Amino acid sequence: MKPEVKTLLIIFLIVVFLAGTSLYISKIDLKNHPITPYSNSFDFLSLFKERKKPNYVVYGYLPYWTLANLEYIELDRLTDIAYFGLYIDSKGEFVKTIEDENGTRIAEPGYRNWKESKEVAQLAESCNRFGVRLALTVIAHNDKDNDAFLNCGECWDTLLKNLYTELDAKKIKDVNLNFEYAQYTNIEMAKKFSELTNYLNQALDSKYGDSKVVVSAFADSPVKDRISSDLENLARYSDGIFIMAYDFHRPTSDTAGPVAPIGGKGIHAEYDIETMLKDYLSLVPPNKLILGVPYYGYNWVVSEEKKYAERIDGSEEIGYSQSQPYSGIMDTIIKTKPKILWDELGQVPYFSYVSIETGQQRQVFYENRESLLIKYRLAKSKNLMGVGIWALGYDGGYTELWDLLYDEFID
Repeated sequence: MKPEVKTLLIIFLIVVFLAGTSLYISKIDLKNHPITPYSNSFDFLSLFKERKKPNYVVYGYLPYWTLANLEYIELDRLTDIAYFGLYIDSKGEFVKTIEDENGTRIAEPGYRNWKESKEVAQLAESCNRFGVRLALTVIAHNDKDNDAFLNCGECWDTLLKNLYTELDAKKIKDVNLNFEYAQYTNIEMAKKFSELTNYLNQALDSKYGDSKVVVSAFADSPVKDRISSDLENLARYSDGIFIMAYDFHRPTSDTAGPVAPIGGKGIHAEYDIETMLKDYLSLVPPNKLILGVPYYGYNWVVSEEKKYAERIDGSEEIGYSQSQPYSGIMDTIIKTKPKILWDELGQVPYFSYVSIETGQQRQVFYENRESLLIKYRLAKSKNLMGVGIWALGYDGGYTELWDLLYDEFID
């Protein structure tokens, strides 16, 4: 064997050994540390490639109740993760305990997991290691408490102090603000929310240098009196607005229909995404907008098989209309083998089936690779900051939605 060939062979064997060792170590680490930068469809050759990052923001909410699915999160597809989250009371303190259905005081699960869960600690460590920004979500969903808090300047100071403590503990610097009222509020409270956003963003930037404050906003915020309706100021004071572009139909709607329809306003829905984006872009620069998409659908109890079927009241005997995560819907499809149909107006899939357990007619509207592709390309065509996901973990071990993120925002 020629010396140069022998040298090349030795180098090749060393590279293969090192690569194999790296892969072996990563798999061992996965057992105790379920977050890695690699996808479930790991490619040996990827060890020799530069790891690319998404060229748009890909912002995913991670609720505490999906932490069991943390092993399926593919960090190389994301730019930001927002842990959901910590609730605040009227004074800006994080809620640490709640009453259960029996009236017993128990630990508030979002707070408990944030403080004690090894999965959350591993998530923070992995995000810091692999360059994914981790945000802490501040949740405020009680109308009375929201009003009291937003009208209390010293309560803002309390929240900021508490945020410093939690961010420093996890070595992160980003915040997501998720303020929601049961229905509507007034423009005065919306302006207060914008002022709070400005106050927190300036203070966090002063301490951390380049913190990011993203606010969530209802889809109809441009046209209804929402807490997030002061959009011009929210865009000015925040680092991004996550549009919750879903729940156009809900389990309590009169009929089944798309959760996040591209079109169809005035036909089967009061609003649609195309109209929503037009309204948002009349008030907000595109580079401040994140188009949120649902990794879930709704499964209705209905009166008949036809599209947009009338919802009927559920019962213990026939079941109830309900939310289903993407993984649950895929499981239902595998189990019942329905014919998957396409709604041309909403640009989403749907199907009808008869429940095996109850014998009742049901109808499901949801999102899949094809419908999400349309939404992602719409976001890119409008030059938006990026897209967002509610919620990480809802796809379980199914990988096609992760593959779509790679194809659209990395490859």
